[in-house]
Amino acid sequence: MSTTRRFVERIQQIALDRGWRDPVLPGSLLSAWELMVDQCASGYESDLSEYLNDLSVRGLLQSVLDDPDIQACDEYAWFAAEVQRIDGGFRDVLHDGPVVRRGDFYWWNRRVPSFGQQEFVDDVRERYSVELGEVD
Repeated sequence: MSTTRRFVERIQQIALDRGWRDPVLPGSLLSAWELMVDQCASGYESDLSEYLNDLSVRGLLQSVLDDPDIQACDEYAWFAAEVQRIDGGFRDVLHDGPVVRRGDFYWWNRRVPSFGQQEFVDDVRERYSVELGEVD
């Protein structure tokens, strides 16, 4: 079996093990993460539960990055670099955001963006008692 096929199949298995129903491809995971970052950079527009659901793609990416079988594949370096690049954009979005879950192990879960659209801002206020900036 080629390393590319092994890489893709292992990612799909990790996703299934984490409860993802549909088979995923490496590029689609990266695209989903980048879309999430872009949505946050322009002001997340859905509610907090949807935000947390969308954020779950980063947890899946971490499971992929931590997997020894994935790390042994030639594609790992490219994949890890792409995650790191996209992470940089998300770190920028969270830079001034309030800490809402101090004890969380993963950095992307500890803060929320410092601004969002009304529904997101209202949900964060209700759940965490934190005021965010609101954008249209």
